[in-house]
Amino acid sequence: IGNLNPDDIETITVLKGASAAALYGSRAKNGVILITTKRGSGKGTIEFNSNFVAEQIIDPTNWQYIYGNGSNGLAPTNGTSAFETGNSSWGAKLDGSSVVQFDSVARPYVAQRDNIENFYRTGSTFTNTLSFSKGFEGGGFRFSASNLNNKSTVPNSGLTRQNLNLAANFQVTKRLNIEARANYLIDDAKNRPILGDGAGNANFQVMFLPTSLDVNTLKPGTKPDGNELLFSNNNYATNPWFAAEKYINNTKRHRFIGSASARYTLDNGLFGQVRVGQDYYNNRYTGVVPTGTAYFGQAPWNIQEQFTGVSELNADVLVGKTFNVNNNFTITPNVGGNLRKSRSEGTIELGTGFLVPYVYNIKNANNKSIDYTDFRQEVQSVYGTLEFAYQNFLYLTATGRNDWFSTLAPSANLDIFYPSISGSLVFTELVKPSWLSFGKIRAGYANVGSGLDPYQTLLNYNLFSPQLNGRPLGTITNGAIPNSELKPSEASEIEIGTDLRFFGNRLSLDLAWYNKKSTNEIVSAPASITSGYTGVVLNIGEIQNRGVEALITGRLVKSRDFNWTSSFNGAINNNEVLALAAGQSQLGIATSRTGNGFTRNIVGLPSNQVMAFDYKYDDAGKMVVDAVTGVPVQGDLIPFGSAYHKYTAGFNNEFSYKGLNFSFLIDGKFGGKLFSATDYYGYFYGLHQETLKGRETGFGPNGATKANVYYTSLAQNVSKMFVEDASFIKFRQLVVGYTFPSKIFNDAIQGATLSFVGRNLFTIMKRTDNIDPEASYGGGSHGLEAGGVPPVRTFGLNLNVKF
Repeated sequence: IGNLNPDDIETITVLKGASAAALYGSRAKNGVILITTKRGSGKGTIEFNSNFVAEQIIDPTNWQYIYGNGSNGLAPTNGTSAFETGNSSWGAKLDGSSVVQFDSVARPYVAQRDNIENFYRTGSTFTNTLSFSKGFEGGGFRFSASNLNNKSTVPNSGLTRQNLNLAANFQVTKRLNIEARANYLIDDAKNRPILGDGAGNANFQVMFLPTSLDVNTLKPGTKPDGNELLFSNNNYATNPWFAAEKYINNTKRHRFIGSASARYTLDNGLFGQVRVGQDYYNNRYTGVVPTGTAYFGQAPWNIQEQFTGVSELNADVLVGKTFNVNNNFTITPNVGGNLRKSRSEGTIELGTGFLVPYVYNIKNANNKSIDYTDFRQEVQSVYGTLEFAYQNFLYLTATGRNDWFSTLAPSANLDIFYPSISGSLVFTELVKPSWLSFGKIRAGYANVGSGLDPYQTLLNYNLFSPQLNGRPLGTITNGAIPNSELKPSEASEIEIGTDLRFFGNRLSLDLAWYNKKSTNEIVSAPASITSGYTGVVLNIGEIQNRGVEALITGRLVKSRDFNWTSSFNGAINNNEVLALAAGQSQLGIATSRTGNGFTRNIVGLPSNQVMAFDYKYDDAGKMVVDAVTGVPVQGDLIPFGSAYHKYTAGFNNEFSYKGLNFSFLIDGKFGGKLFSATDYYGYFYGLHQETLKGRETGFGPNGATKANVYYTSLAQNVSKMFVEDASFIKFRQLVVGYTFPSKIFNDAIQGATLSFVGRNLFTIMKRTDNIDPEASYGGGSHGLEAGGVPPVRTFGLNLNVKF
């Protein structure tokens, strides 16, 4: 979706229930987002849309600024001691005196509160779209061209994107209609920020600089000889300016998305339709750990060139007709079939060392290796629908689809049939109170399924780059033990809902209850490392989701000049892991870089539990501490709650007065947990406010344990301190716009609208310390946080003009 130009999108429809999405196949297991792009219409319109947005970093930290760089309560006395404590804020009180820093230069020993603001810049995104559309007798077309230019808040990072889009439809004959769409994209990302660990991650190092070290002192990031300017004896603590300016982390993508359809309709209503769609893109990724990097020799690679080509072909046929049994009753059957073929082919070239320094070409690498992958899969499907409609109040729809997955061969269970049935009753067609404008109840049941990635049912072989006696060496590429008996995963769902509209549609309520159970989930369960594998692929997961979703909309004011529409939506989801493998109660998902925070699935609890170590308690329930150091002893690893929020809500208001419009959106999520590596390192480096206690008195018997020893040991032992409530309420969006009357342009312009837009303007409520509650650093790390780009607020203007 990120590769589509928003200005080309006509509508977005969310099919959230299994019964609504069942006909779309295995990829609709978790719902469908249906995007319809614009098509040509009208006598001929030229439209220009220009959008400019400025991005400003929000500093979420609240560090202590009482003590500065150093160790054991003492400030550095020379360059060597400052360098050895480069990441430490365990020094003396900041008093403004002259103190030597890592580069042997004496500077005032004062708090540097603006390092984050001084490192990041004001980002910007400038998007321009020009489109032309025209309708004519029997058809129409639309062409658009778009350019996006983004300058990230991270220095030397950004993105450019160009989109070309063409849509055309043509009524060839009375019975034959042809439609085609094509979208071409060029996406060029420069120096995407590295996230997570500290090595090469500018965000990580800026976040944890000592309180008395100015980030600008680290400029330009290099020494006169071109090597990295280090501020710490930790080679992996990369200078943030060096990481931003010298690292290469670039991706370039060319993508084509095209489709064509032909529909032939007979006079009796019988139609036949053929559609073909092609999605193809190729990526080139270039990564360089540059010459002069402190950990250059320890890096697993210094240059990486990755070329990937991904293609997907979709072809389907559909035949259907509506039969009028009588004036009150209609039946509409449809039958069809689909073929989806996917392929991902790529090479990864890795190199270590550079024969000629600063020449970043794979041929210049001292040692080189190459890896080639080719993943192919195919899904063949047949499906059908049967719709019954009685008058205007009773509707019943049944669907059935059967998918065959190539990735499940040679199992005898390589296919799955999933049915759905749904019905609705518009009861206001039978009885209609004066206060009820419209009333409908609905219910549905559906079963959907899905396959898995290729080559997990049998051993898969590949070749190494190294050779033996002039011949390539072979290897098994499976990370997990394959399973030839795998079968498709399944999800069944029951949904009951109602749609009610009151007082002439001034007030409406859309309410739904659902119960969804997923079984035979395909996961990699842990296996003994002595097997040579990291796990084994099994059908073991069983998860249940039950909940309620509601949307309340009120048209509070409705007049000729002034209108006010307010809406509230909310959802409650109760999630539970019902079963894993036989005899297995837990399944690991991810581990924090700190090594003492985890996410796991645990039977009987909501999925994705955030795990951390508790204090140890004696039989009387008293916390156990080390008799020598006074540091609390590590207790059990226990779950603290799911990373997924149980409650979600949004509150939207839209106002209009003549040509002026105003709207704002407030949203929130509640109940989810988050393990904060930021707070862990805040303890470790002496930045967290809690580490102020005991700095002067020490800990343990007679205060013999220094604060830095106490808090670093405490952070390693009792990681429950870093599990936080990720609930929040944010003022998410504000829009103020004005549509100019066309008469002021003497009708030379059909319409012009200028809007101010603000996003993520401020946080109304949050319960996390030093991090944004929505922080994360990877798609598979939900519930774990570390070293991400700080959150941003955006302000912008949008101009739309139609000629």
